[in-house]
Amino acid sequence: MSYQVLARKYRPQKFSEVIGQEHVTRTLKNAIEQGRTAHGYIFSGHRGIGKTTVARILAMALNCRSSDKPVPEPCGVCDSCTEIRAGNAVDVIEIDAATNRGIDEIRELREGARYRPARDRFKIYILDEAHQITDAAFNALLKTLEEPPAHVVFMLATTAPEDIPQTIRSRCQHFSFRAVKFDQIVAQLKDLCGRENIAADEDALAMLAEAGDGSVRDALSILDQAIASSDGRLNAESVRQLIGIAPSGALE
Repeated sequence: MSYQVLARKYRPQKFSEVIGQEHVTRTLKNAIEQGRTAHGYIFSGHRGIGKTTVARILAMALNCRSSDKPVPEPCGVCDSCTEIRAGNAVDVIEIDAATNRGIDEIRELREGARYRPARDRFKIYILDEAHQITDAAFNALLKTLEEPPAHVVFMLATTAPEDIPQTIRSRCQHFSFRAVKFDQIVAQLKDLCGRENIAADEDALAMLAEAGDGSVRDALSILDQAIASSDGRLNAESVRQLIGIAPSGALE
């Protein structure tokens, strides 16, 4: 079996597993419990902090087959949940808006949204890098967002919400994701090293968390590199050499 990078291997599959975004996950869970989910969402913030991950978890929660209605935490084992997690759910369509950004692609999306889901409760469109969509394409999407079919949910993930037209933003619920706190990233790195049976010094983990700059994904990517370059234990010196941090006191 090929190696799976840590960020993918340990990607959260439930709202409770998402770190640093409790203000978002709590609100989404409450909305589901109260039957007050929206038909349009914008998830904005720094790269690698959980926007697309939360969109996928929300998609699982809305379509989870463990109940006859959306659930605040997806079961993770039903057909719908497992297919969404694997990226092959027919009723959850993920679109890279950086490369599918034109009016023709959005018109095709709009046409597909007219039809009911093949099996699941909702047909869900997750548009990553949504700020890359052209103005003409956004205009083509506007009518669908104004009067969405009852079976459709749009989720737009972006690092630049200011580039999304106000006419679109005003028709969606907007959730701003925060950079993950340093101590939360350290705790996550420590936990994953334990699961992977990797010995790691505290100061080495602190350096990795600092290098992540608020992004769990970036910190895990650097951790992958550090593990590959280590001799069996992560220490401050090996991490320092990897990421190019000057030793303490070197600049004094």
